[in-house]
Amino acid sequence: MALQTTQNEAERAVYIAHDRVGLTHQVLAEALAEPGLPIADAKAFIRNMGAAGYVKPYGRCRTDKRTPHLYRPDAALALAVLLRASEAGFSSPDAREALGQAIQNWRPGDEPGPLDLIPRSPGALIMASYAEGFRNFAADIVFFRQPGARKPLVAARYRQVQDGVTRGTNFPPEAAALEIRSSWTCPLDPILSHLMRRRGATH
Repeated sequence: MALQTTQNEAERAVYIAHDRVGLTHQVLAEALAEPGLPIADAKAFIRNMGAAGYVKPYGRCRTDKRTPHLYRPDAALALAVLLRASEAGFSSPDAREALGQAIQNWRPGDEPGPLDLIPRSPGALIMASYAEGFRNFAADIVFFRQPGARKPLVAARYRQVQDGVTRGTNFPPEAAALEIRSSWTCPLDPILSHLMRRRGATH
């Protein structure tokens, strides 16, 4: 079921515009930094996740002679979730890829409307919805048993609970018939509050 967001198309357009604003490596690091995670460590984490392909820049800033890479705002949310997953011990490539992909790309059928009227990814929509006052967002990573396979299928989704109703993205279709082995949930509201503490930094 689609994530809940505003019905005001004018407000949607504002967040779509914000989603197109690029963030440099420095801005991402400043957004992630917190007590216990200095900017230098945040920069190193971003470099490592970028080198592995879990977050990717979409271009370069041509107005800066250094032409730094530019990232979409949803990359900040993906990086924050990946950081917490790493702290929880989920450092396998499969787990990291599942979390990063689920927040930065729509799966067929997950889009809550025409793509020209919504932010470009689940992460961008979550950030827009949070800014509009919606709460109770979370990320789930689930390990499914695959018959005949030694490795589990790792899948992730993002969801919101509003008035007792859960809305969000789906696990991939191949997970529907599989047995759940284990799962981990990461609350997103504290992350969103931290990332969006300075308007303009990450949205």
